[in-house]
Amino acid sequence: MLRQPSPFLSLDRRSLLRGALGAGVIGALPARAAEPSGVAFKSDPFTLGVASGDPAPDGFVLWTRLAPEPLKARGGMSSQPVEVSVEIADDPAMTRIVRTVSEIARLELAHSVHAEIEGLAPGRDYFYRFRAGGAESPIGRARTLPAAGDSLSQIRFAAAGCQRWEDGYYTAWRAIADDKLDFVFHYGDYIYEYAHTEVTGRDKQPAPRTMPADFPACFTLTDYRRRYALYKTDADLQAAHASCPFLPSFDDHEFANNWAADSDPKRTPADAFLFRRAMALQAWYEHMPVRRAQLPRGPDVRAYRGFRFGSLLDVAVLDTRQYRSRQPCGDGFLAGCAEADDESRTMLGSAQEQWLAERLKQGKATWQVLAQQVMFAQFDWRGFPFVKETAAPIIDLDTWNGATAGRARVTAMLEAAGIANPVVLTGDLHRALAMELRRDWRDPASPCFGVEFLSTSISSFGDGPATDADRATMLRNNPHVKFFSDKRGYTRHTVTPAQWQADFRTVDSTATPGQPVRTAQTLVVEAGRPGLISR
Repeated sequence: MLRQPSPFLSLDRRSLLRGALGAGVIGALPARAAEPSGVAFKSDPFTLGVASGDPAPDGFVLWTRLAPEPLKARGGMSSQPVEVSVEIADDPAMTRIVRTVSEIARLELAHSVHAEIEGLAPGRDYFYRFRAGGAESPIGRARTLPAAGDSLSQIRFAAAGCQRWEDGYYTAWRAIADDKLDFVFHYGDYIYEYAHTEVTGRDKQPAPRTMPADFPACFTLTDYRRRYALYKTDADLQAAHASCPFLPSFDDHEFANNWAADSDPKRTPADAFLFRRAMALQAWYEHMPVRRAQLPRGPDVRAYRGFRFGSLLDVAVLDTRQYRSRQPCGDGFLAGCAEADDESRTMLGSAQEQWLAERLKQGKATWQVLAQQVMFAQFDWRGFPFVKETAAPIIDLDTWNGATAGRARVTAMLEAAGIANPVVLTGDLHRALAMELRRDWRDPASPCFGVEFLSTSISSFGDGPATDADRATMLRNNPHVKFFSDKRGYTRHTVTPAQWQADFRTVDSTATPGQPVRTAQTLVVEAGRPGLISR
């Protein structure tokens, strides 16, 4: 019996999904949107907290989502639009209100609010709160970017991410809140898409905390919305969001493990996976303090963007998932994958590569940052218990080591633009590493042209202890690595015109809340002298 061809095959997949978006199928507002009416909340609608993000010299984005019953499909909200007022003050007690704006929270976007505030003074703190239906949110702190070219004495920020709920408590987020930083770069894995489980880790130990039993693996918009809502109920995460602006990115688990472009490791047909990607992207937008420019169009979003902190720091937030080549040789940790070196392979795609090259040419800051998701440096995984021993280096094909030509093009961009102090920020691996970027990664005498700070996870992977055997093997095979830890935590960065200081902060344990957070190692880079110095 002959099968009829799929109707999808006669249409461009993204055109189809954009058409669905325009028809109101995926996240669109109706042609005749209902007008908001008066509402009185019987319980707190601000259960998911507040956040600021994506700052500019004259403003920032302020976010919240109305959800009096956050784990319900609609957050306990009706279909009625709700008017939300936003107050901005120049003091933490909110006694000097400098701006009040009104936003409409609608069901189509999960009653989320993305208020884009403009017209404020550069380089200073502001404070904000939301009001709706007689309820008042907590107060948050936001901060505008410095004016273009401003000379700054210091910027302090954190790089953090990978926060699987079951793997432990978010003690590191509370420490970040207490640090009172200028911003946080969230490199991704804000949620994990897996189904409910009561065990965690390779050794299947009881999970420190579990999701409700009715949480399946995320495939639908409702699944993803509920997952974000659960994670955002955490008080420590809420405190971090309220403490300073975030620059949010995403990696794989906001969608599906190790996805690449229009595919996932299960080889789901592209048409089906792109619909899942559209659902995941909408939920990401609904829960992140990002601008309307990041509103997805079906399965696509412009997630790469840049932020300039005066003449001190220029941050390019990259997207290493949407436009990348599919992982070579079937993915995994392998040796001898010649496909990884194919000249056509990319992590960023041609349009993003062109955008980055132009931005680097225009960059005049002392420090140029590539804020992204997966390991940039070369790395040999031999000696780790989860890989087989071989004579040849073992590489992780989900990282830039699976697209070496793409890495070479970015390295050439840095050279062509004359970038003296490049710094790469990364996450993903649930370990902390500090690495020197060298022409020949196996030769400590090879010229160093930059550094990479790879932050460990907030909770993902649990309390796996750092083993002396792993560390010794790793350092022997990777002499460009100057620090390694597999504890949980984050990296705190203090940047001045003279030096970059990275404090690797670790949590004693994520199995119980409120554990101490300590600085395991401090490393410094001196401006104009690429290389890592231990302090």
